[in-house]
Amino acid sequence: MGKTIERRIIAFDMDGTLLNHKKKISFLTKCYLKKLSRQGHLIVLASGRPSRSLYKYYNQLKLKTPMICYNGAYVFNPNDKNFPTIEFEFPREVVIEVLGKIKSHIKNVMCETDTEIWVDKEDPYLDKYFWYDGMDVHYGELKDTLNKNPMTCIVQTPYEYRESKDIDEALVNYPQIAARFWTGSPYFELFYKETSKGNALRKMCEYYKIPVEDLIVFGDAANDVEMFEAAGTAVLMSNAKYDLKDKATMISVKDNNHNGIYYTLKKLLA
Repeated sequence: MGKTIERRIIAFDMDGTLLNHKKKISFLTKCYLKKLSRQGHLIVLASGRPSRSLYKYYNQLKLKTPMICYNGAYVFNPNDKNFPTIEFEFPREVVIEVLGKIKSHIKNVMCETDTEIWVDKEDPYLDKYFWYDGMDVHYGELKDTLNKNPMTCIVQTPYEYRESKDIDEALVNYPQIAARFWTGSPYFELFYKETSKGNALRKMCEYYKIPVEDLIVFGDAANDVEMFEAAGTAVLMSNAKYDLKDKATMISVKDNNHNGIYYTLKKLLA
């Protein structure tokens, strides 16, 4: 008799992890993940992106699993209405107050729900990740345009502002909220500490009755920290620019441009 394969949840960050520098999933990786799905493993996309920019990859892999968006602020399964959807929103008043305190340092800011976007001005960099196409976009200062509670808030500042204490001071009245800069970027995002990829995956393990010891995660950046802490096996991509070695179980066998996911999973599941 063949060896029984334990059912696992295998979760992937997208940019710098599952996707190569061309924003594609390699053919070898795609075929292998489909095979793992057929064997009963749950392949999960876990990203800071919105759902609309994940569906392309979700459908390529023929997934039926939950999708983690906005780093855990929005989690749902488009194929299972019984899965407990997570929708976490910022109170708009809090967003406006916090941003007002650092207004002089802001070059651009974007908030959104899964159907609408509020942005000061056009931003090709954000559009590349958040795909404005088909969305209801509102341009102008958020204090004048933001009329709903957003799921995410992303701010562009001068690069040197990364080391400023002003952000911490702006959040002093909101200890439940933190700021996280994107790796090597002048952009940072505001987030509620209770929302994370890690908490979303813990709830997923409960729902599917899979021990967290059987949770495998792959990531490369600061927004993957909580995911690493939740998992039995945490794989840091060898191309990562953010140091998560103290949180990781192992480093990927190869990087994201050379089928790192494929070769690492083959080693782990051998």
